[in-house]
Amino acid sequence: MTEQAEPRQSIPAAATGPGPAITLIMPTIGWGPPFDPCLRQAHAALAPADELIVVFDGQAPEAPAWLRQTGALLLQTGERSGPAAARNLAARQARNPILLFVDADVTVHPDVPERMRAHFQNDPDLAAVFGSYDATPAAPGLVSRFRNLLHHHTHTSHPGPATSFWAGCGAVRRDRFLALGGFDAMAFRKPSIEDIEFGLRLSDAGGSILLDPTIQCTHLKRWTLRSMVITDIRQRAIPWSRLLQSRRQLPATLNLSRTARFSGLLSLVLMAALLSLLLPGLRAWSALIGLTALVGMLVLNRSLMILLFQRGGASLALAGAGLLPLYYCYSSLVFAGVNIIGRGSRSRNAR
Repeated sequence: MTEQAEPRQSIPAAATGPGPAITLIMPTIGWGPPFDPCLRQAHAALAPADELIVVFDGQAPEAPAWLRQTGALLLQTGERSGPAAARNLAARQARNPILLFVDADVTVHPDVPERMRAHFQNDPDLAAVFGSYDATPAAPGLVSRFRNLLHHHTHTSHPGPATSFWAGCGAVRRDRFLALGGFDAMAFRKPSIEDIEFGLRLSDAGGSILLDPTIQCTHLKRWTLRSMVITDIRQRAIPWSRLLQSRRQLPATLNLSRTARFSGLLSLVLMAALLSLLLPGLRAWSALIGLTALVGMLVLNRSLMILLFQRGGASLALAGAGLLPLYYCYSSLVFAGVNIIGRGSRSRNAR
């Protein structure tokens, strides 16, 4: 992996405040949308002592004039290596004590750097802090709004100490990040759960992590039903299940909360009930069991359903009533399948 840098320049500020200086890091695979509005917004929020680093994952074409004028340090990996490797490259080049990672399809709210800075200033023992998507996703489709609001709801429902990390809009002390070797760029060569895995390692090492849902950003990603299912299974559910399988104790927050676990169980009951409708003698009981499981899941997730209704009316709430069981069903099936395969492999190796 190679790197290329342009001379550092001073960065104009739109915000000032006491506390440690920040290096904002944004990896990208292109100079156009959605990167350009996201980078402009991030740049506008920085203070005079802050630094901006952009890493092109691959062989970078010539940077546009507007990007060079921001004063950002421009790096490139030389070949497609994934966001984990790109962020690690930038972290090694960073000169400030706080690393703020922002995805290239996320526009941060103007107060994000100052909120991050205040947390580290007020708590010397804090190792990392991350925020949440806001409740106004940019993409208008039902699937896009559901998927982004689900993430928003998950993070805003679990504020406080965390054992995970989120690189979409998350900050960490540079010395703690480098001491742990950064993100696992060998295991995660594509966008995946490299930030979650790092958060677990950081927590295991005694690092204090905070989830502050008042630190918000807008997600610009457009989701389709196909991209949601494929991404969730390939890049999240499978690697996350493998990661959790290697741990003796599972964290009981975020996507592994009690509500999430019960919802996963009810989604499987609902799926079994729907399949049983194919058997004439079981249709009445199957319909009753399936309806009970669906109602139970919606009651468990009533705060999410209320949010969907508030943000998108009856159409989004109805879409959520179908998409939520689907989301929990394939996630639960993947988790069960990975565990069954893992146990079978361990059993064969023990013989």
